[in-house]
Amino acid sequence: MIEHVWRRTQMSESVDETYIATPDEEIRKAGEAFGADVMMTGSHHTRATDRVAEAAEGIDADVVVVMQGDEPLVYPDMIDAAVEPVVAGEAKVTNLAKPILTETEYRDPNKVKVVVDDHWNAMYFSRAAIPYLHDASFEEVSVYHQVCVIPFERSHLFEFVEMDETTLEQVESIDMLRLLENGYDVRLVETERQTSPVDTPEDHEKVDAMMAEDELFETYR
Repeated sequence: MIEHVWRRTQMSESVDETYIATPDEEIRKAGEAFGADVMMTGSHHTRATDRVAEAAEGIDADVVVVMQGDEPLVYPDMIDAAVEPVVAGEAKVTNLAKPILTETEYRDPNKVKVVVDDHWNAMYFSRAAIPYLHDASFEEVSVYHQVCVIPFERSHLFEFVEMDETTLEQVESIDMLRLLENGYDVRLVETERQTSPVDTPEDHEKVDAMMAEDELFETYR
């Protein structure tokens, strides 16, 4: 799964170098076996963003893209789209957001939902089903979930790690809430790509089936 993310990230025109950041010896060995540059980090991090920031300390880069190892169906053009507003100076950090197509997915706590404002900045992230459908059906509203492709302006990434973990970040277990609770914007970039993170054994089976028919996989399998 990590190899898929690594290979697909390398294909992005916006990415110059791709690294795996991990405290895990088994992951290090697996990554090096398929040719990845692996950076060993401390085991104390509770958030992926903090881990990436530690790894990025020795990297000379204007933009650092946080990729999650459980998104094996990510496409290079998704990364390019997320990076564009940061490179253009329009945002210090972006997240991809994908429309949720089924009510089952909307109610799945493993899917991080995000509510956006009229300027496509995040209003809130939650594992709960948001927005709450008080006077509307699921079919009547646009709902989105976070796709974990997160480009940071490098200096903003280090601002992030200087902040203490926040209450909502801890209770929801969502990195981006640290920024929202401290008054920072998180820009959302919409993607229509059909992806699926792997959070459960059922997700694994679903992604295996999707991968078997994936056009990009055919280029490197």
